[in-house]
Amino acid sequence: LHSAAFDEAKKVILDFYEPLSEEEFQSEAFRFKRRIDLTHADKIDVVKLYEQRSESKSKWYYSIAATLLFFVSLGLAIAWYIDFQSGSAEEKQQPIALVVKETARGQKLMLTFHDGTRVKLNSGSSITYPEVFGNESREVIINGEAYFEVAKHEQWPFIVKSNDVQAKVLGTSFNVTAYENEETVIFALVEGKLEVQSSDQEPVLLEPESMATIKDGKLDISKFNIHQLTAWKDNKIVFNRSGFDEVQKTLERWYDVQFIYTVKPVFVGGYTGEFNNMTLNDVLGGMGSGKFNYKIDGKKVFIN
Repeated sequence: LHSAAFDEAKKVILDFYEPLSEEEFQSEAFRFKRRIDLTHADKIDVVKLYEQRSESKSKWYYSIAATLLFFVSLGLAIAWYIDFQSGSAEEKQQPIALVVKETARGQKLMLTFHDGTRVKLNSGSSITYPEVFGNESREVIINGEAYFEVAKHEQWPFIVKSNDVQAKVLGTSFNVTAYENEETVIFALVEGKLEVQSSDQEPVLLEPESMATIKDGKLDISKFNIHQLTAWKDNKIVFNRSGFDEVQKTLERWYDVQFIYTVKPVFVGGYTGEFNNMTLNDVLGGMGSGKFNYKIDGKKVFIN
């Protein structure tokens, strides 16, 4: 009660109550008690209060000052709390800034997130992620194909989403294929742990060198050829008994071209081959020998 705030409160009360007449003092005392709702004051209380004023006016001042100080402090505390809550709510409602990175057909892109995770985007792909990952998890959205090398943080899971499928990892290397115009989503685990979940189904834990293929909400697990599936990140094209449809799709995306033909070529038994950072002309020349003829005109490839 010896603080500057108390002295200021006492001065305010003295300046206000000292000049009052007895009747005014009685009325103000009654009004003060009702306003602060300490008790249900009645006439007897007021009379006693007035009769004691001469004997213990200082006590009265101290009582009111202490009460006033309490309510002022309480008011300040409430105001601070409301302001703090409002500020917190505003912070929570602040939209998270998202970053979108895209690659056109014929391009690739390497990204490194602030947590140490590295991602390589294949041609015709996009990835969406927050400028700063949240405290609970690290979440990204992928459309197309990407290879992830996720920095390990056991209490900070990394989540990759695509359509109705998501994969949860802690520290893992894996490939995801999820092009918007294709029916299937594929998560292929190279090393580490990967938990894949489709829609409302139970999550499935993948072992290294196994992949989850999701189509129409159905999830299938199978083995895969790591070199074939991930060679693209090293600028290699690998085909293993691939049909012409797969070859066409891969080359159109890789070189940003369009295949045009009257009769679609057929690879009996599929085509197997590997091309390391080669031009489209070299790739088609190696593939088409004895199978088809071709002509490259700008971004169009005519096959007959």
